[in-house]
Amino acid sequence: MPHADGVRSSWTRIVRWLEEHAPASAQALNPPATDAEIQRLSDHLGFRLPQALETWLRQNNGSTAKDSTTAVPGGFRLVPHVDSRIFPGGEVFLDCQSIIGHHGNDLRIADDIGDEEWWMPSWIPVLAETDAHYGLILDAGQQDGSVPVLAYRETDYPKRYASSLEELLGGVADMLEHGRGDGVLTRGRRPSVQGGRVVWD
Repeated sequence: MPHADGVRSSWTRIVRWLEEHAPASAQALNPPATDAEIQRLSDHLGFRLPQALETWLRQNNGSTAKDSTTAVPGGFRLVPHVDSRIFPGGEVFLDCQSIIGHHGNDLRIADDIGDEEWWMPSWIPVLAETDAHYGLILDAGQQDGSVPVLAYRETDYPKRYASSLEELLGGVADMLEHGRGDGVLTRGRRPSVQGGRVVWD
């Protein structure tokens, strides 16, 4: 499982950097996902998680540790904490329950608008912007067994963004550690620290 090993290595580097330089951001990371949380997510999706994603979630179950909820008519709404936004575009690393919520909601929208290409059952949201329909998903439906990363936004169908989760996280780790690299997610953005949290300029 080479991609899973790459994810484990890159994420370990990212967490080490956050703990040393941006402790407020590091404190937004949840503990590892439990067997029960992984199983609940897999049951919701209807298929086994890609190994790379399971490896990532078993390191940290998202960056939502400081988030809260507020009551709204018919239920609750997640209120993300600013420290949750650890990635260059301000995206949050979704935990298992948040993935379930995003995935289920987007499938319902696709059904409501009668457009199954708007959101496929095999698309797993992993990073999301908190204020808009924007983020990154893993496409677990490829016949060749690859799991590319797709980018989605309000006005566009998801499009290929990176070859793998390993590629995505590797570029972020390189930029954090060395201040250089041409990662698909960093795209020239450089990290700084404000109030103990990582900020991407």
